[in-house]
Amino acid sequence: MHCAALLLSSLCLALSTWALTAPDAAPEEAEMDACVRLPIVMYHHISDVEAIWGKYVVSSAEFERDLLWLRENGYESVRVQDLIAWSEGRFSLPEKPCIITLDDGYESTGVCAAPLLEKYGFTGVVAVIGAVAQQYSEQPDHNLRYSHLSWEAVAELSRGGVLEVQYHTWDMHTLSPRQGCNRKKGEAESGYRAALERDMEQFADACAAYGVKTVPSVAYPFGAYCALTREIVAANGFRAAFTCTERVNLLTGAPEELLELGRFNRPHGVSSAEFFEKWEEEKG
Repeated sequence: MHCAALLLSSLCLALSTWALTAPDAAPEEAEMDACVRLPIVMYHHISDVEAIWGKYVVSSAEFERDLLWLRENGYESVRVQDLIAWSEGRFSLPEKPCIITLDDGYESTGVCAAPLLEKYGFTGVVAVIGAVAQQYSEQPDHNLRYSHLSWEAVAELSRGGVLEVQYHTWDMHTLSPRQGCNRKKGEAESGYRAALERDMEQFADACAAYGVKTVPSVAYPFGAYCALTREIVAANGFRAAFTCTERVNLLTGAPEELLELGRFNRPHGVSSAEFFEKWEEEKG
């Protein structure tokens, strides 16, 4: 009996010690639960020309089915300006937020994407390449197989309430001699800083000249950037930056988290359920 009493006493002591120490792991779990899950989808061109469907071109039917899937599964799109306001404690995000991005400023963004976004109650953000918008302003071409938005069309979209406009560089959407807006190998920091800031200034000047409303965010061409890019972008007033890293963003509200947002490229040829399953898989 004496041994049994000692055993019981030891067991009680062990349980009591566990009860005192176990909560140490709870804050991390609680912190994860407190994170906002923000998945972001990246589209490029929307076309009904079957010959060009591929990794960066989807059909209008695929785009519409995606929006229907998002709505039926409880997702609500948020604007970049609202995401920034949330990080400052001035906005409440919905239970299942997402962001819909459209890169490169194809004319199909205005002709196809904007009406469908409005139809299903979504918003999006279009990343415009300044030099390309300038080209299509000076030499109008409305062949939807390849055409891009003119500055006039970009300005109209920026005032429409469905699509925000963000910086996709002025003319750094190239792979050579510079990969996107990344720093070139051996390039001096001062030279790189001057080149990127000059590019930003050209874009901002054109937006001002054409009456384009923009949000302080950037989509890095090809997802190419470095630590110095991020530093320069932040120093020049940008509050959010979209990469091409495929991951669901887990956000605590720290403003710096918005400077490396991951997103999933949407290719042609997979069902909406199959594509968006990536978002659901990361819940665990």
